[in-house]
Amino acid sequence: MHDLTPILDQVRTFLTQHVPAELMARTVLVPLALLLAGIGISVLGAKLARPAMTAAFSLLGAYAGVVFAGEAGYPAPLGGLVGAGMSATIAFLTFRLWVGVATAVVLSAVGLGAFSYQRVAPHLAEFDGRMAWTPAATTAEFAVPTPAEQQAYLDRDPREWIREFWSFVASKDASVPQNSRLLGIAAFAGGLFLGVIAVRWMLILCTSALGTGLVVTSLATLFAQFLGGSYQTLQNRPGVIGMAVGAFLVTSLIIQTLLTRKGPHRRVEPA
Repeated sequence: MHDLTPILDQVRTFLTQHVPAELMARTVLVPLALLLAGIGISVLGAKLARPAMTAAFSLLGAYAGVVFAGEAGYPAPLGGLVGAGMSATIAFLTFRLWVGVATAVVLSAVGLGAFSYQRVAPHLAEFDGRMAWTPAATTAEFAVPTPAEQQAYLDRDPREWIREFWSFVASKDASVPQNSRLLGIAAFAGGLFLGVIAVRWMLILCTSALGTGLVVTSLATLFAQFLGGSYQTLQNRPGVIGMAVGAFLVTSLIIQTLLTRKGPHRRVEPA
């Protein structure tokens, strides 16, 4: 947990630099909305996935149809209606494929996350420790960077930090890039296969994982902003965090399994 703290700091820096200021000003509303969305997905995600995806595709199709009709000189309502109908039909009939894609993404993220924790995260301390001493420009001795230089290093673009860190890891362990690619491809292909074959179970797994992730992220943001002391205390107790996240995930899996269970078929007795 502590090994991943620099990466989380870089993610927060990236969001601060790239999210619009007016959106960042509403820091309370955004995590609250994510929290409510995460709870809803954790409870009803699997049950409402197909109609929600169909409705989303319908709206996108309606928008595309209106734009196309305007360019072609046809009535906008007609274009929107045709686009919405076609997109909704495509989404409804290809739902199994989209579940496979979602499962592939989730399994790839989990697999690469576990691989990174085992093979990549241990290099973080050494990588960040390089800034403790920097070589002087004119001598062979080492010089401590000034506070301004240290702050400039911390405030740089997180994408640059990620590229440098990945290059550093590759220089320490040349097998990491190839193994991560192979693992990502295998996890994506396996997830796509499982999602197409076992739609219900993979849909429950994906929505539970997504909802749990949203809940954890939103709560961490709220704790860090309003309960800084408690947030630091929880960071020092990764076991407690792991148990809480695991309990929420298991609860979501159980609830969604019960909600998506098909009722018994009634047998019609002959007259």
